[in-house]
Amino acid sequence: MKIKKRKLFFIFLVMVIIGLLAFRITNRLSERQQEDVSKSQEKQEVIIPVRTALVEKGEVNSFLKVTGVVEANETVRVTSEIMGQAKVVKVKEGEEVKKGDILIILSDEQIKIQVAQAQATLDSIQASSDKIKSGARPQEIKQAESALLQAKMNRDSVEENYLRMKTLFSEKAISEQQYEQAKNQYEIASVQYQSAQESYELIIEGAAEEDIKSIEAQVRQAKAALDMAKYQLKNTQITAPINGKVTSVSVSSGEMVSPSVPLLSIIDVSSIFVKVGISEKDISKIKEGQMVNLEIDAFPKEKFQGKIVSKGVAVDQISKTLEVKIEIIEPKVAIPIGVFARGDILVETNQDALIIPSSALTRKKEGIYVFVIEEGIARQKEVTLGIIQGEKIEILNGLSEGEKIVILGNQELEDGLKVEVLDKEE
Repeated sequence: MKIKKRKLFFIFLVMVIIGLLAFRITNRLSERQQEDVSKSQEKQEVIIPVRTALVEKGEVNSFLKVTGVVEANETVRVTSEIMGQAKVVKVKEGEEVKKGDILIILSDEQIKIQVAQAQATLDSIQASSDKIKSGARPQEIKQAESALLQAKMNRDSVEENYLRMKTLFSEKAISEQQYEQAKNQYEIASVQYQSAQESYELIIEGAAEEDIKSIEAQVRQAKAALDMAKYQLKNTQITAPINGKVTSVSVSSGEMVSPSVPLLSIIDVSSIFVKVGISEKDISKIKEGQMVNLEIDAFPKEKFQGKIVSKGVAVDQISKTLEVKIEIIEPKVAIPIGVFARGDILVETNQDALIIPSSALTRKKEGIYVFVIEEGIARQKEVTLGIIQGEKIEILNGLSEGEKIVILGNQELEDGLKVEVLDKEE
């Protein structure tokens, strides 16, 4: 009997505990529901003051920003072709010059002497060449014939005497000395006759081919020496290679000059350019003829227009950029070379874009949002951005034309909150 009572008591106790737990759970759920209702009521009761704008259609442009330095159309460093002394420096820094103008005159006295000597040498060798090529004159031929005849007669006479003396010597009628003397005379006469004969034949036949080639080579060498002397004389006057302005002069009268050492610099500013680097990802957006809006730090109140006139053919392996040359079109002020310039290149445009102010955007981890006003309630909408032009933002998805969007106060908003649209003239 006692066991049965204990069992009943235990069951009763368990039921009481279960009941208490059920009561607490029910009470907690009720409190949460009341909190949610309270929060919902509070949310509905909160009114956020905002300012709005309408989603509109219009034109939006995308610009590629670039920077560079203003450069001249051409820069030339003028050097001397020869070693010499600067006699006269005729220009100064900042002076305008034209192509061919004399800039510097070098001393030329010694070079003029060299030219005269080279000319005289050429004239002498040329005369010899003409004589050899034209052959002997009739008078020279007649003289050679006479010399040959005289040599033959002399040889024949000496030969006759030699043969007679030879016979007498064999008969021992004369001494050996007399015989040797007659023999020597004959040999000498024979050599003279042979020489006269060769001279005559040379005059009749003309100069040998190797002699002509030799004299022609001497003529060419003399002409080359004269040309070199004239070249040096010509280069005693250093002239401007281009039209332009002298930017620097580094030589004075009396100083020695050497080849390849810059003496002065000239720039051609008939056209001026800005050279900029375009990154690899933007190269496809650039083409010749595109217009560029330019700003130059040295002229903050001026606006300049430029045009892309050339693109490089290879990307710089260090900077990974492609050089692009922008011509500044008809600048109204004289722009110094070397000043810094900024440019905006129009690379994309949409004339029928949905546009909102950038202040309407709310950026969160989940995405980019805009609050739209619907019957006094803020509704959060995720949007996809297109072209960004300053404060103008193109919307590709998420909004429609004419929708009222929050542009001020949106940072305090949550989806579903009531708003009060303030008058712009608040």
